[in-house]
Amino acid sequence: MAGYSTPAQAGISRFPAPLLNTPQTVNVVSQQLMQDQRTTSVQEALRNVPGITFTAGEGGVQGDNVTIRGYTARNDFYRDGIRDPGWYARDAFSFDRVEVYKGPSSFLFGRGSTGGVINIIGKTPQNRDFYVVEGTANSAPGGRIMTDFNKTFGDVSARLAMVGYNSDTADRDFVNTKRYGFAPSVAWQMTDQTKNTLSYVYQNDDNIADRGIPLLPGSYFGTSYRQPAPVPRNTYYGVATPGQEDVERTEAHNIINKFEHEFLPGLKFTNTTGFSKVDRFNRTRPVQITGINASNSNLWNAAVGGTRLATPGNPLLATTALSNIWIANTNHFENQTNNQLISNVSDLNAKFATGFLQHNVLFGVEVSREDREQFRTVFGDTTYRINVANPNPYVSGVLDPHTTATLSKADAVGVYLQDQMKVTEWLELLGGVRYDNFQANTQAYTYNRASGAVVSTGNFLNGSAIGAPTNLSSSNDFLSYRAGVVLHPTANSSLYYMRGTSANPPAEFLTITNGQQSLDPVVSEIDEIGAKADLLNNRLNVNAAIFRIKKKNDYENQGTNAAPVYVGIGTSQVEGFEIGATGKLTEQWSVSGGYAYLKSELLDTLTAANKGHELAFTPKNSFSLWSTYDITPQLTVGGGAFYVDSRWTGVANDARIPDYWRFDAMAAYKVTRNLTMQLNVYNLTDEYYYESAAGAGYAVPGAGRYVSVSARASF
Repeated sequence: MAGYSTPAQAGISRFPAPLLNTPQTVNVVSQQLMQDQRTTSVQEALRNVPGITFTAGEGGVQGDNVTIRGYTARNDFYRDGIRDPGWYARDAFSFDRVEVYKGPSSFLFGRGSTGGVINIIGKTPQNRDFYVVEGTANSAPGGRIMTDFNKTFGDVSARLAMVGYNSDTADRDFVNTKRYGFAPSVAWQMTDQTKNTLSYVYQNDDNIADRGIPLLPGSYFGTSYRQPAPVPRNTYYGVATPGQEDVERTEAHNIINKFEHEFLPGLKFTNTTGFSKVDRFNRTRPVQITGINASNSNLWNAAVGGTRLATPGNPLLATTALSNIWIANTNHFENQTNNQLISNVSDLNAKFATGFLQHNVLFGVEVSREDREQFRTVFGDTTYRINVANPNPYVSGVLDPHTTATLSKADAVGVYLQDQMKVTEWLELLGGVRYDNFQANTQAYTYNRASGAVVSTGNFLNGSAIGAPTNLSSSNDFLSYRAGVVLHPTANSSLYYMRGTSANPPAEFLTITNGQQSLDPVVSEIDEIGAKADLLNNRLNVNAAIFRIKKKNDYENQGTNAAPVYVGIGTSQVEGFEIGATGKLTEQWSVSGGYAYLKSELLDTLTAANKGHELAFTPKNSFSLWSTYDITPQLTVGGGAFYVDSRWTGVANDARIPDYWRFDAMAAYKVTRNLTMQLNVYNLTDEYYYESAAGAGYAVPGAGRYVSVSARASF
């Protein structure tokens, strides 16, 4: 089996220099590593990257939600260098590899990227014929079948990847993933200097999403913070009533056309056009505890009547059995969200000399238009109470006759210029600047579905107030930069320093909060010192870095909810270091591992009680290690360990999920030249752990122990 080595070059034209010479931490999850782990999603692939944690969606935002180095990257997913903003869980069937660029990167990607960017490199045609069919059965139970065919026709090559997937989540009642997809692509080598690649990815999901286990007040545990209710892992708090059951249905389309032309050696033009459309419907009942005192708590000690239990320190809660704790839940809704993006990126890379300086210049222009429609409808008649120990999934509510619509659009233009200058064999200097204009508009209103009439007063059936229509716009111009120095002690090593920025405009997520529309973007800065080396005849790539990210002028409300007055005062910081290694120690022994330490702090805030607190979903320690060994040319065995420290779920530091270790193992046997059988065991110790959470509301358990058996035929 091949090793896990990092490729010499990044997969997009915005990184023209080799990764060894790039003053930034870049983690790569290779195709071979994903095959050995039988990875099914980008989230599973990202377990191998230290400094990344997962969050669950609030307000109907699900899909791939991650935090990189302490800051959300929900809107920082890319596919082949084109932003992929849809809210869905990306399947791995169409991936060649996953690249993670750490730290603020607005110079390369425009808005966002405070913690970093995740770029998926898709499977594209190769210059050889091959046919792969793979089937997997697991004990969750579930099954998966994938195909990957590639055929050349002279100057044209074509590839088709397909997947069908249906699996429960081990030891989680009701939770299920049902998915199919296909990804055709065609490459045409027009001339020796010109190539065009067109690819399309389609993915369809019909899932029962997991909204986890509610977080009980600290008074139940004798602590000052909330924790997940101590119930069996399979406890399900969703709804299974036919017609009102929790569902998550998505349909995702991604089209990318990449045109490359080399005018002459050292002068290359790349134009990438992308179109994505993601339609998502979800209906869910995330059970959450609201209020903390006897007048507004929704915790009770009886199904009907009784006494509220959520007051901090309430002795009734501390001594009450879980079977006698009830949650009066009104958080039951359905969302229809439609995302659409069209984007074009043009890069011109020129390599030339001026005197003793060797230049590697990148000039680029990026334009995009993004639209989002979201329609949210709540359920009324949800006065029933949910028992914490034995929740009843077969309950029903009345769908409210009113729906809230939020319609957003954004236009973005970015222009950037970078020069990486080779001064001597051991010294390189880098400098780059980018200008962005970002304009957005958000309209929100509530309407009666039967008549279509807009409604601006009254209440929904769940008791919340109907708001007046709003129409808000924002426009921001901002500059981002990146500067660095790279030293080469040897030809296969580098030491570097990098400073860069990112910008988060008020409408970064295509929603505008009233009172923020005229504010300047929130700015983040990074300082990073690192080292990289290609060892053992380039078989093993190692890296280390220390860094500090500082986010300044974050928006906070110094007025009231009714009359908000936002100011840019919030300041936070994450300092840390990380180390990593990928590749082969010997011809038989492959490794991929890393460790990250993050120290986060809220430095300045209007909420005095939160000053000095740690940031949400920022564990101090995270670790991953995966290794395989070829015992014989036919037999490979391997395994891995993953650790994530305990972490707060919000800057109030009033809810916490515990740390965990998880261990996996695998064995593969090459039966013939064309057939390989593989066994994978996940969560060997059957650890009961929480992989993600949503604020102070709920935490989502990871899967229990399960086994998969795969057969892979390749020709």
